[in-house]
Amino acid sequence: MNDKTIVANIYPSLNISKIRDYISLTKPRLLSSVLFSTVVGYILPVDSSGSVFPLLYLLLGTAMVGAGAHTLNQWMELVPDSKMNRTKNRPLPMGSLSRNGALVFGIIISFTGITTLWLSLNALTAALGLLTLFSYILVYTPLKKRTIANTWFGGITGALPPVMGWTAAKGTLDWEVLPIFALLYFWQLPHFFAIAWIYRDDYRRSGFKMLSLEDPTGKRTSVQMVFYGGLLFISSTAIFIIGQGSIVYLLSAVILGLGLLAVIYLFFRESSVENARKVFLASIIYLPVLSSIIILDRYLY
Repeated sequence: MNDKTIVANIYPSLNISKIRDYISLTKPRLLSSVLFSTVVGYILPVDSSGSVFPLLYLLLGTAMVGAGAHTLNQWMELVPDSKMNRTKNRPLPMGSLSRNGALVFGIIISFTGITTLWLSLNALTAALGLLTLFSYILVYTPLKKRTIANTWFGGITGALPPVMGWTAAKGTLDWEVLPIFALLYFWQLPHFFAIAWIYRDDYRRSGFKMLSLEDPTGKRTSVQMVFYGGLLFISSTAIFIIGQGSIVYLLSAVILGLGLLAVIYLFFRESSVENARKVFLASIIYLPVLSSIIILDRYLY
């Protein structure tokens, strides 16, 4: 085998590896959840057109903004990520991608996404995309090193995608979007409290400020979970109250909400890693199932 053959065999694998690393920077699983909630916001307005092309532009633009935000977040958190077991094998801590390369990639896809939203949809949706990007990398990310309030601020960022879906469909920002915004916001809090409890040692090594690190018994964390789980339940029923869901949706929301609260109560009784993991798993079942029911409900009833 000559040198040219060896190079030809090596370079494709290197390119594929690089592509995989860049895709990894975008956090595909988290990004899919963001896009799902965006679709929910798009189909909720009663008088939305439901046209497929604006939805495709919305998903494309939102995907690029989200991917850019996730990339820039990892660029900013290279050092703490290298100290955490759950993140130390990411491309930047492993050195498989350069920081400069990640920075350029994150900036380009972020602002390509904003431009797509602006030119293909409307300025309001693009502005919300920009707010999502900046609040994630300029507010939430720096606050993780400074105060446990980062979780509450981060929840705002995570609840904006369905609002973007709403404005993409209607072109206006209306009060009726508040229940789905609240649902996404209040869902994130018990979800992330559970993660922070499971990975307390990791967060301690990284220097991040988390409620779980100031709560050795778990009492404060469990009370917060119950409180926000209750607000999540109320928010989910509010979607029905304002006419955005049928009785089928309401029954589904009640069953799912009570199920999640029951699991949260397990952590309230005993604040163990095992019970925190149960809350985490219940939360990642709750949101996609309820979101799917909302979408189906809008088209079937």
